[in-house]
Amino acid sequence: MQNKPKLRFKEFNNEWNSTTFDKVFKTIQNNCFSRDLLNGTDEKCTKNVHYGDILIKYGTILDCDNITLPSIDSTVDLKKFNEESYLKDGDILIADTAEDYTVGKACEIVNVHDKVLSGLHTIPCRPLFDFASRFLGYYINSYSYHDSLIPLVTGIKVSSISKSSIAKTIVKYPSIDEQKKIAELLSKVDEVIAEREEEVKDLEKQKKGLMQKIFSGQLRFTDSNNNPYPDWEEYRLKDILAQVIDNRGKTPPLADNGYPLLEIASMGNNRINYSKISKYVDNETYKKFFRGYIEYGDVLFSTVGFYAGEVSYYDKQIDCTIAQNIVGLRFKGNNSLFMTYLLSEPKNKKRIKAIEMNQAQPSIKVTQFVELKFKVPCLEEQQKIANILSKLDELIEEKKALLSDWQSFKKGLLQQMFV
Repeated sequence: MQNKPKLRFKEFNNEWNSTTFDKVFKTIQNNCFSRDLLNGTDEKCTKNVHYGDILIKYGTILDCDNITLPSIDSTVDLKKFNEESYLKDGDILIADTAEDYTVGKACEIVNVHDKVLSGLHTIPCRPLFDFASRFLGYYINSYSYHDSLIPLVTGIKVSSISKSSIAKTIVKYPSIDEQKKIAELLSKVDEVIAEREEEVKDLEKQKKGLMQKIFSGQLRFTDSNNNPYPDWEEYRLKDILAQVIDNRGKTPPLADNGYPLLEIASMGNNRINYSKISKYVDNETYKKFFRGYIEYGDVLFSTVGFYAGEVSYYDKQIDCTIAQNIVGLRFKGNNSLFMTYLLSEPKNKKRIKAIEMNQAQPSIKVTQFVELKFKVPCLEEQQKIANILSKLDELIEEKKALLSDWQSFKKGLLQQMFV
């Protein structure tokens, strides 16, 4: 097989170089400091890169101009670290431990201005010869290279990979000019992704602030004559519910088609993620196993597990059923979408979590939940609140879809531009 990628800039046609990792990199000294030693407040203190941040927080490129690294506490003795141990631009930091096959995720550090050490469960590597800035960060995280690490991973509960195993992996790279082109393209894609992520964060922050003002009474709406609406009135949840659809204790056989089965995985951001619905229950099974179905306008409430207390609004005309760790709430005389926002408002959510029972896994008793009291405005004001928050949600989902498109585009590049 030729060492040529599927997708390539037209001016390049030569095969890529291929050699073992230990011929490309030398490993340098890391430290094993725990998180409680990474709380230095003095900006002059040595900085540290922790493996957990490589796995979760940092992207392919760790740009020190854009990220504030944690400092090592000034009381820690660093005398055993020589000058070569401190990170330089272009060094690659590999996380050698993870809970899954993200082990081996890496970042290339750039714009290093301070003293920085590579920390616990990392393998810091320094190139033995010149590479285009940022190319190696993208290459080591590419599917073609990372997939070669999977057979070398050890461990059951915790996945890990050793320096000696990595040393014999194959590294492939093109000319410096092609490296620059690849790094420039992927860097531009990353910039767009970062912009899209910031847009989503800004809108979510805007929604959070708006909800806080609305549900604290700081922001009120007026009717068509510009008159204020009546004060909000307090009700027990059970007094404004027409029905609780409760299928708990029922685990039906599944079918290839029929009634969609909604599960917790499909709940989020107050709306159902319909793309995550993959299970169905046929008509006969449905009649035999279930006490009720979910219809347009019902509110779903998760009762068990990590996501206990999550609330989502069902806005499809197709009836469906729900998994046994969810109940459906059908309201009377109230706007169901408004009630979704009301129940997911942070202070109300905290009140709901307060009745959670700490068993083998967290759970909320529906009988206790429906006894909770909530302040509710008149129906007309509910509708105005639901409309404005719903429009924000729609905009957030549009921005998330754009972000997802760019992330998919980058994924395709990482799959096709490397060998």
